[in-house]
Amino acid sequence: MDEKVIVTGASGFVASHIVNILLSERFHVIGTVRSKEKAEKLLYAFEHYYPYATLEVEIVPDIGVNGAFDALFKKHPDTQHVIHTACPVSLGEGVTLEQSYLIPAVHGTRNILEATQRLGKNVKHVVITSSFVAVNNKSRANDPDFINFEESWNPITWENAQEDSREAYAAAKKLAEQYAWDFYEKNKDELPWTLTSINPPLVFGPQIFEWGLDRNQLNFSAEMINSALKLPPDFEGPFDFPNGLCSDVRDVALVHMLPLRNGNLAGQRLIPICGTGLRGKNYEDGKWNLQRILEVIHKNFPELKGKVPVGKLQNNKQYLDKVTNYNNDITCRLTGIEFKHFETTVRDTVKQILEYNSSRSKT
Repeated sequence: MDEKVIVTGASGFVASHIVNILLSERFHVIGTVRSKEKAEKLLYAFEHYYPYATLEVEIVPDIGVNGAFDALFKKHPDTQHVIHTACPVSLGEGVTLEQSYLIPAVHGTRNILEATQRLGKNVKHVVITSSFVAVNNKSRANDPDFINFEESWNPITWENAQEDSREAYAAAKKLAEQYAWDFYEKNKDELPWTLTSINPPLVFGPQIFEWGLDRNQLNFSAEMINSALKLPPDFEGPFDFPNGLCSDVRDVALVHMLPLRNGNLAGQRLIPICGTGLRGKNYEDGKWNLQRILEVIHKNFPELKGKVPVGKLQNNKQYLDKVTNYNNDITCRLTGIEFKHFETTVRDTVKQILEYNSSRSKT
């Protein structure tokens, strides 16, 4: 019988790629989503990709509610692996930062771990999706001698993150991951499963299904690239912002699957970043800004000449050098992955968007 894997938040950008890899590897996947509509859409899409595969989708409307995953484990007691990606963000008028970020992140993590402890008696591996913001020590950002790596932690507290939504998000992701590791350390002698966290920076890359493009606004990272395509050719900048580190969604998905097969990844925090790997060790390729996106567009899509801005930064390296310093050698050594280059990631994303827009214009 195929090994059963629970994937929470299965309709998400990263999670749908994870489900894709798991099904291609003949895992029996139980995905969770928040609505019947999402469940039906996900099932229909993957049935066309993998008619032979086993995919079930269960509805968990609110992962922050106590016991949110209990019914799931009672229905699937033979589950062997858990990949927890779900972390919905609720924005809107009257919604506090705690309701938007902290409760879904921390309570969702608590609920999946407690349910796995009590009811997942056959679970061998738990993988949680964290973020590079849980790693990144921004207080040392201007220190050229400081390098973030797999054992680094963002020092921000929730009390100090109340004035800015980005800080609140970073604090919530850090606190959720810390909760997971504290829970594991406290209970590991009696737990039959291992824990691994995946800490990617901003995740770029193509959608797994066309309906991921069928909306007025794409997911956050894809919309950054889509927005660059929409800029008027006489746009004056700034071209050094937005900026940061990035990863490719296909690599991020693969890294989520590997702990289910590679025991050396137990107890690790893994940081997939574009362009890095044992052979390349290119710590600069994963640093990006708008200028780099535009350069990839012009290099690979000559038909867009005169339709999108070229960008006016003559020495972009001086701006990219201000992006966070990091080292993910531990991740590269343990996984053996040569992570996709920034150009490949952006090129594939732009190609998909252009092809989709072209097909829509013909209908």
